[in-house]
Amino acid sequence: MIPKYILEELAEEDLPHLIEVRDYLDRLISDRKASSYGSAPKAGRCGDRGASVTYRQEWVRCGKECKSCPHGPYWYCYWKEDGKTRTRYIGKVLKEIVL
Repeated sequence: MIPKYILEELAEEDLPHLIEVRDYLDRLISDRKASSYGSAPKAGRCGDRGASVTYRQEWVRCGKECKSCPHGPYWYCYWKEDGKTRTRYIGKVLKEIVL
């Protein structure tokens, strides 16, 4: 449970800071999901160290009726593993990945 004082402090922050917090939390959630399912590579890497990895930005449709679609751009990485093309969501900022 998040302490109430932290939520109150966040409520007073400006929009750029809130977006930064949201992006940070999105990366944490993505990394937790990847580690719990075991199929996606850990943060900082995409695919095997010897594998060829492609990084690209993509605009994504959310599937809802929203006026701001498409959303993004978001960074993704692609690599081949066991004859299949794998992908991993990185986020809005690529600098979190060790190239």
